[in-house]
Amino acid sequence: MKIRFSRFFSTHSAKAIKADKYGSLNGINYMAPHTTGGVGNLCPKSSPGCRSLCLGIYSGQAAIVKDIEAGTNSVRDSRQRKAKYFMSDRKAFMAEMTWHIRKLVKQSDKKNKNLVIRPNGSTDISFERIAAENGKPLPFVFPSVQFVDYTKILARVLSKTKPDNYHLTFSLSEENLDEAKQVLKAGFNVAVVFGHGLPKKYLGHEVIDGTLHDLRQLDPSPVIVGLDPKGAKAKTDTTGFVVHDY
Repeated sequence: MKIRFSRFFSTHSAKAIKADKYGSLNGINYMAPHTTGGVGNLCPKSSPGCRSLCLGIYSGQAAIVKDIEAGTNSVRDSRQRKAKYFMSDRKAFMAEMTWHIRKLVKQSDKKNKNLVIRPNGSTDISFERIAAENGKPLPFVFPSVQFVDYTKILARVLSKTKPDNYHLTFSLSEENLDEAKQVLKAGFNVAVVFGHGLPKKYLGHEVIDGTLHDLRQLDPSPVIVGLDPKGAKAKTDTTGFVVHDY
């Protein structure tokens, strides 16, 4: 098997490092979001507000460019190459993804840490349905590994066949409030970006601080996972994606 990416998962980003104090190794896969990879839509339920503020483009190292909209750097380039890889050669992509997870399993075992994999750091792909090895999706190839994701795809969260080791948190946008209420009623969690601090309650549910770590499987439920705006664009958002009315 040809390995195209020497580092497939980010384990040393500010977000991933927070897992250390919880006894976990957190690996996050970042790819070009929505249609920015030029090869189709990797975020099928994204809203205009979500796309205009996307963390995969407008925060962290991806945002260190002279032209925030049209500029590029090695991080953006890598994420675009990975998106094209996924769309052009799905079988090879999943084989390589599996190979890198297997490396992280060994690394986490050596460090005596729990491995938590987030397949979608900046996309919304139903990896629980995509064959990775011997016809099995990732959660079934690695039953002892915890997978986590945020998603705007209601069917992913409410699925009765969702693997037990794949924890999904629904993500609120300016377009899916009714779906978010369905998720909460069903007993699952909803992530909300709040513009000026975290309220105690929102939509009738307790708000917990989601910035402490990215290990969403540790959260109680049903709750609101409160997040803060990341990046300059998010902090001045007027699309409605960042919630200000509370």
